[in-house]
Amino acid sequence: MRDVQETPDAPVVTVAGETGWQSPEYEVVETALEVTAYALATR
Repeated sequence: MRDVQETPDAPVVTVAGETGWQSPEYEVVETALEVTAYALATR
């Protein structure tokens, strides 16, 4: 499900293709989605 390699050096900018993307915000959104998916799956 994850395309992004979680290395501190690798910027998410290259993955998103936009300079507007910032790593911290992207990580927060991704984490929130994973938590939600996990909660639904283990209900």
